[in-house]
Amino acid sequence: MTVMRWFRRHNKKLLVGIVFVVMLAFGLPTVFFTSSGRTNPAENTIAYISDQEGGQDDITLVYHYLSEADIYICSTIDLLPTAASDHLRPRAEVAECHDLRDLLGLVFHTEDLRLRYEAQRKLYLAQLLIDIDHSRHIQDGPQHLVYLEGLLQDSLWRYTRQTHELSIGYQIDEDGETISYTSRPQAQHQLWTFRSIYLEKPAADRKLCLDILYYDCRFKRAIAPLSFEEVDGQRHVVERLRWRQMRQASSGSILSKMIRKGINNPDEIADLIAARFIVHDEDALNDLLLLLEAAIGNPFRWRNVTDTLGDDRQGRQLNVYSSKRYRVFKGDMDILIPRTAAAPQPYHFNVEVQIYTLESYLRTVCSSHEASHQALKQRQFLFGLVPMIFPRSIYGSDWLDRIL
Repeated sequence: MTVMRWFRRHNKKLLVGIVFVVMLAFGLPTVFFTSSGRTNPAENTIAYISDQEGGQDDITLVYHYLSEADIYICSTIDLLPTAASDHLRPRAEVAECHDLRDLLGLVFHTEDLRLRYEAQRKLYLAQLLIDIDHSRHIQDGPQHLVYLEGLLQDSLWRYTRQTHELSIGYQIDEDGETISYTSRPQAQHQLWTFRSIYLEKPAADRKLCLDILYYDCRFKRAIAPLSFEEVDGQRHVVERLRWRQMRQASSGSILSKMIRKGINNPDEIADLIAARFIVHDEDALNDLLLLLEAAIGNPFRWRNVTDTLGDDRQGRQLNVYSSKRYRVFKGDMDILIPRTAAAPQPYHFNVEVQIYTLESYLRTVCSSHEASHQALKQRQFLFGLVPMIFPRSIYGSDWLDRIL
């Protein structure tokens, strides 16, 4: 094995050792000037930049990111049953520690495996939160979202002829899979109301007429988990912040996805920006695809396409936690940012596009359906996130087996 290959394999361990040596070197001199050998932990700067006048501006503070890691862990525990949450509460020595040097001391010197793991976990979560804050893709996300919405305004929404509300009554059929629906709801139906947008756009050989029942375009860091509430038999979408106490509250979903997927680089997340559409049927889906490809000016900029709507389902596999009865057309679309004063070189950014037919979307909001959005999030949380944050080797298996 060459030296460079060895270094690439062990660079994380070397980094921890270097940080510890540096912190020790800079911490020891304070012993001669202060009784505790510690400065205010809230002022432990881990990075700074120098301006032209020689001044220095803090980029990040250890204390704040370690506090964010605590909040993330506690908020995750609060979602679990009480019997499990009491068992998983972090040890006080870790929860009350916001000094990098003290946490490193626990990692290197404690013989308690759980204490060592929780100190390592806190340091690693803080590092991931720092990486999320300093990712260029994430920093540019709001600007990319504005650009995408402007593109859709010029290519789709300016051809709007009418908007109207459409109430759909629906229920799951006896086969346990198909959703039957009607625009004339009956008493036994669940009710969902769409604000439909009717478009008419001239095309080369015909006029494209399309009803888009629903549309949203979101930056992943700016969304809250979806839930539903029922009022007079009608279900409404409700957004609730899961990590509302975090300073970077909206980083929670990105952090969770990185943990579930085993990603240590936030730039590897492909769906930072997502656009979702709901249309009546597969013919309308094909028309929408034509409009979207005309909007970006290139039908070859699709990647990682999954199409589970037709009988000949093909494309890449769905998320491992998705139901086999989940139906969607989804893919990554590259959007070109042209050369501007702010961006002297053109480049692409990625948008995950999801298109549902009305029947396939109603599966995701039917609480008793296997493909419901709530069931997906529960599987992701219990099978993907919880075992990664609270491994059996540290916390045992009994508590996890009881809730799965």
